[in-house]
Amino acid sequence: MVKMTPLFMFLFLSATKELVRGGCTPCDSPPPPCKSCVQPPVHVREGEMAVLQCPLRTTRAGHREGNLTLAWSNHSGPGDLQEPAVWRSEDTLIILRVSPNEQGSYSCSLLDASGQALRTAWFNITVFSGQCYTQMDVYASTCYLRQSCEKLICTSDSIQQNFTKHNYTWYKNCDTELPSDFGDGYLTSASESDSGYYTCTSYYTYNSNLHDEQVFTLSRTMKRTVKEGSSQVKPQIIGPRDGEVIKVDMGSTVVVVCKAVLSSDFDSLSWMENRSFVEENKETLPVFYNNSKENGHHQASLVIRQVSEEQLTNTYTCQVESPSGNINVSITFQQTSPPQFHFLVLGIVGVFAVTVVMVTVVYVKLKVDIILFLRDDLCWHHHNVSDGKRYDAYVLCYKSDTESGVSEEDRRQVEEVLEEEYGYSLCLYDRDVLPGEAVAEAVLGCIEQSRRLILVPSSLGLNPGQDSKYGLLTGLHAALVERKTWLVLIQTESAPDSQVDLELDSLPEALRLLAQSGHTVTWRGSHSKPLSSPFWKELRYRMPARTRRRPPKDDRTIL
Repeated sequence: MVKMTPLFMFLFLSATKELVRGGCTPCDSPPPPCKSCVQPPVHVREGEMAVLQCPLRTTRAGHREGNLTLAWSNHSGPGDLQEPAVWRSEDTLIILRVSPNEQGSYSCSLLDASGQALRTAWFNITVFSGQCYTQMDVYASTCYLRQSCEKLICTSDSIQQNFTKHNYTWYKNCDTELPSDFGDGYLTSASESDSGYYTCTSYYTYNSNLHDEQVFTLSRTMKRTVKEGSSQVKPQIIGPRDGEVIKVDMGSTVVVVCKAVLSSDFDSLSWMENRSFVEENKETLPVFYNNSKENGHHQASLVIRQVSEEQLTNTYTCQVESPSGNINVSITFQQTSPPQFHFLVLGIVGVFAVTVVMVTVVYVKLKVDIILFLRDDLCWHHHNVSDGKRYDAYVLCYKSDTESGVSEEDRRQVEEVLEEEYGYSLCLYDRDVLPGEAVAEAVLGCIEQSRRLILVPSSLGLNPGQDSKYGLLTGLHAALVERKTWLVLIQTESAPDSQVDLELDSLPEALRLLAQSGHTVTWRGSHSKPLSSPFWKELRYRMPARTRRRPPKDDRTIL
């Protein structure tokens, strides 16, 4: 045996160390001896998306103190790595529709402040056409006869948030489109016919004005082989999905079924509320769960008897405890949005309420005009001619103890307009009372045959023969009370409320109270003379429906 000297040993170890250092280290390791690394080849079907993810992003996080940038390069030709052909972020490059011209080498480099490449990762894109997959880019999965098969993974999570995934389609051996109930390909009992190549094609839209409504695709192929034998079944949770948000109604009962495959009798399936275990088979509690088994699957049904605000803030976790390791799937609850018909009902109620308010306001403001139009113009109010009354109103003047009062000219104008313009039948003392008739009896007779009594204050003398004031007013009181004749009191604008009270003080107390409870219309002198003034509307409103039609327009007297 040759004895090695210490010098020889030193030289041998040094040479071996240099040989070992000659290779490339992983891209994410700290300060590398080599400045580049090669990524696995990328095989893309023509017309689909190519996704390149730079592994140097973790290295950059370790160099935060430096002014470093990440740059992408195309070494396969003159292709420009800009929109609309590609989309890129700091660490991801996506070619939206790959063509044979874009086949070749690409790289991402970590540059320092001077633009010098510190590290570089290389990619090689191979574009194929025809068949929906290439053997160089197939993921293998092995199942055993009459045993369960694991889920098939459709696509990776490398697609950025700028893309929206809409749906996906499964194909078997490229030519058979599988039905939607194929789901994620999980099988409870595999058979030989389940062997084959399964291709999942996902459909995305790119959230950009340059690609409005355009759909882009990305495919992934897995080879499933079913053979004789047996394998150790791994526990897994089939549903619900981790992070799933379940819509619920407040106050409703909710049942969430957690379905799992257990590998042995030592495995257990349970629910947790936040960090506390939920009680099993405790139906008296607000939250509990029940265990069952169906079609070879173990099920834990979480029951929430009545959803409250507390449940909306909690996280519920379905957990499989196994000697091989625990598996957790967490879900949360979210209150459902009110149905659209609720908004419709609220809208209808709101419109109805606004309409009622508007109609009420309009009616209050235009009440007099509306009633006059319906009653006098459209004749909707049927006057009862069998009430035994001969006149619509009796106009009675009384002596005012104050200077305010209606002049003789204005009083006659009121009488003429009511009769000639508006067609009312009036009983006037100086016209309809026979000469020599007793005043009290004549006045009482006029009141008895009239539907309204119009009291007009006058600063002048009263009608002839009214000297027996006490007897007249006593009889007037009896007529008003017993015969239910309505009273209309005309006052002047110049008379304040105190003066009106003084005018009525001269009447007996019972008659004064009766007059105060009647309807008051204010005469404003020249402002009340036009037929469009509020005085005539108010007076007509207090009058009964006309017993005769208004005279033709040519015969009307315009004051």
